[in-house]
Amino acid sequence: MTPAAGSDSLTNRSSNTIMSSEMIETGCRAIDERVGGFRRGTIILVLGPPMGGKRSICRNFIATGLRLGEGCIVSCTNTTAEQEHEEFKRILGSDADKFLNEGRLAYIDLFSSAIGLPLEERQHIKRIPSASDLTSYNVALRELLSSMRRKELKVRLLFDSVSTLLLYNPFQTVSRFLHILFGKLRAMNVTSLFLLDEEAHEKSVVATVMGMCNGVLRVKSEDGKRLIKYESETTRIDWITCD
Repeated sequence: MTPAAGSDSLTNRSSNTIMSSEMIETGCRAIDERVGGFRRGTIILVLGPPMGGKRSICRNFIATGLRLGEGCIVSCTNTTAEQEHEEFKRILGSDADKFLNEGRLAYIDLFSSAIGLPLEERQHIKRIPSASDLTSYNVALRELLSSMRRKELKVRLLFDSVSTLLLYNPFQTVSRFLHILFGKLRAMNVTSLFLLDEEAHEKSVVATVMGMCNGVLRVKSEDGKRLIKYESETTRIDWITCD
């Protein structure tokens, strides 16, 4: 039997992985104060409408990890790595460049090829030829994770977004890819946020992806305020303002 895209030995260890009991700061005060943050190594699905504030919360999650001395990987499917880095420079100032040069911040760019830009790789930036090339994504991710492990860094990951993958790939392909990827990330204790535009997909698609994750963070904007709702097997926060 041919293994699914990007399968490697790490996947075979995932079923025996014991979830860390460490709780990590998220950058969202409502989550950090009420439940102590996210558990290290969990996969969180971030749902919400367009312009609802999902990306802002997720970038704060990454920025918080960088400030705490962790390694962070940002997977871009809707922006180039350079565009995404400019957003982090707005949050972190000149420290964003420092983190990139140190190898504590890295990007996997799945968007440049879609708009016809050259696929030249820069230090700590990996370019993927197509959003359909999921094997190349896994190779790039493995290289970045290996580099950060050599530095003995704890790692966070942001994937923006699963919805874009579903534009380029059949759902069955994306589902298999995520199943293997989530196993790999849990095996390596990488705390990860995956964005999904809930209203753009059938309920069965959202339910399938949700069932693979350890928690669901819903985000929306209402009356000029950003609200969040968080659910996991052990925790629940009803709609509350996220500062």
